[in-house]
Order: sequence, then C-alpha cells, then structure tokens
Amino acid sequence: MEPLTRLERPDVRAHVLRAALLAIDEVGPERVRVRDIAERAGMSSGHVMYYFGRRDRILVSTLLLSEDELAERRTAELAAVADPREAAVRFAELYLPAGAKDVRWRLWAQAVARPPEDEETLTRIAGFAGTWVRELAGIVTRGIGAGLFRPIGDAEGHARRACRVMDSLANDVLLGLPGCDAAWARDQAVQEIMCGIGS
Repeated sequence: MEPLTRLERPDVRAHVLRAALLAIDEVGPERVRVRDIAERAGMSSGHVMYYFGRRDRILVSTLLLSEDELAERRTAELAAVADPREAAVRFAELYLPAGAKDVRWRLWAQAVARPPEDEETLTRIAGFAGTWVRELAGIVTRGIGAGLFRPIGDAEGHARRACRVMDSLANDVLLGLPGCDAAWARDQAVQEIMCGIGS
C-alpha cells in the first residue's frame, strides 16, 4: 500500500477503503473495528473517523468501491467472451459469491442488515443492481440475435428475475448450507438463465 505521506487528500479516502478491504477480509465485516482499519492504513483511528464519521459509513463506502471495481472488470471480461452461453456462465461466476467468506457479499449482507439512510448512497446501490440486470439482458439479446437462444418477450425482465434468483442462491452460499457451495450456485444460476431463455 502506498505510504500515506505521499497521498493527496482525495486519495486518503481510497487508501482507507483499501485498508478496510484487507481488514474485513481478515476479520470479517461483523467484527472489524475502526482500529483494525486504521492499523492497516498506517493512520490513527481518529484520522480515519475524520474522513468517514462512523464505522457503518466505512463499510458502505468499501462496498461501493468494491462494486465500482467489479463493474469495470465485469464489463471488460464479458466483452471478451464471444459465445453468449459462455458469457452467461461467466456472468454467474462474477455475480455470485466465491464462497461463504466472500468479502463483497458479506458487505452486502451488512448493508441489508443496516441500510444506509442517505439518498445518494441508495441511488448508487440501485444503480449497481441496474447495471447487472442490463449486462445480463445484453447477453440474452446477443444470444437471441446469434440464433443461440429462442426469442423471449422481455430480456430485461428475465434478467431482473434471474438476478433475484442469484441473490437467493448467494444467501445459501453465505450461510454455508450443506451442498450449497459456489460451484452449486453457479450451476443453479446458469440453469435458471438458460431455462428462462428457452422458455
């Protein structure tokens, strides 16, 4: 991590959030303390709180950073997959948790348990959900255009329903239910996407 003394003021927040990702990965979002984050950032707890005000704001901001970075990665990776069927599989892998300890999904669970109250953050969260739906709808549309999927009436509506199914699958993975690992969730999600496409 870059030394704090070399960071410009706007970059200090990003520096703290990257330290928060490390701390959350090691400790978990439920147990992470501001002190844990401050230690990894090379700052005092007071300095961290100066930028964020409270612990919940750090967790939400870390989630937003994680989603921003994943959105860039998702767009690049899916654009490189020519076969819409393969793109559907990769989409499911990117969407779903990698396991019960997946940091991004554990942050989402915290956000659901303690929702942010400011409209700007809620709007950004809604925006993330919308981009996932539109990306999947694009895959479906490409598949139809290539003659690989049978036409459906509403690609975006199907994509929205498939994402909600994947949210449910993600919960099973996070809970660590028997037989509900990342590979199981991916297979279930792809089956849902393909069944919807073929219906």
